[in-house]
Amino acid sequence: MEKIPFVLGGNLQGGELVVAYPYDMVRSTWKTQENTPTPDDHVFRWLAYSYASTHRLMTDARRRVCHTEDFQKEDGTVNGASWHTVAGSINDFSYLHTNCFELSIYVGCDKYPHESDLPEEWENNRESLIVFMEQVQRGIKGMVRDLHGKGIPNAIISVEGVNHDIRTGKNTFMPKSSFTVRNVWLDFTFFICTQKTTTFSDLGK
Repeated sequence: MEKIPFVLGGNLQGGELVVAYPYDMVRSTWKTQENTPTPDDHVFRWLAYSYASTHRLMTDARRRVCHTEDFQKEDGTVNGASWHTVAGSINDFSYLHTNCFELSIYVGCDKYPHESDLPEEWENNRESLIVFMEQVQRGIKGMVRDLHGKGIPNAIISVEGVNHDIRTGKNTFMPKSSFTVRNVWLDFTFFICTQKTTTFSDLGK
C-alpha cells in the first residue's frame, strides 16, 4: 500500500446486501454501535451509493431482507461502526495510513453461494463493479512540482475543511466540488518551507 499509492479499494464479502464505509470502529468507550464518520464522510457516502444504486438488488424496495436488517431503506449503504464495530479493519487502516479510500461491499445474501448461483451473482454485481471502479476518474488530478519542475515525492496535500491530509503519489482522490487545496512541503536541501494554495470550483463544467 505504501509502494503503490492506491486511491480506491473494495473488499468483497457475502452474507448481506449492503456497502459499509468507514469508520468501522466506534470511538466511544463500551459502545458496540455508533455512527462514526470520517472527515471525508461525504466522499465515502458517494462511493458507497455509487455501488449500491447500480446493483440489481441492493436498493430494490421489493426484495426480501437477507436476515433482520433492511438496508435498502438507507439506500443500501451503512456506516460500518453504526452497524457493528470492527477493530483494526482494513478500511480504517487504509484511510488512516495510506491514500486509499476502501469500503466493504457485501455482494449477496448467501455468504457461500453454490456454484450454480455464481452467474446470477455476477450479473447482480457486474454493473456496480464497473461504476465503482470508474469513480477513480472523479475529482482533480495533477502534479506537485518544485521551482525547477521536478516532482515532489511525499508532499502533503490538504483540503480546506477536511481534517485528513494525503501525500503525493501517482494519483489523488478528491470529490467533484468547490474546495481549496493547500500543498505544503519542506525542501530539506535549502531548509525552505513553501506553501501554495489553489482553489478549485465548478470542476464539472
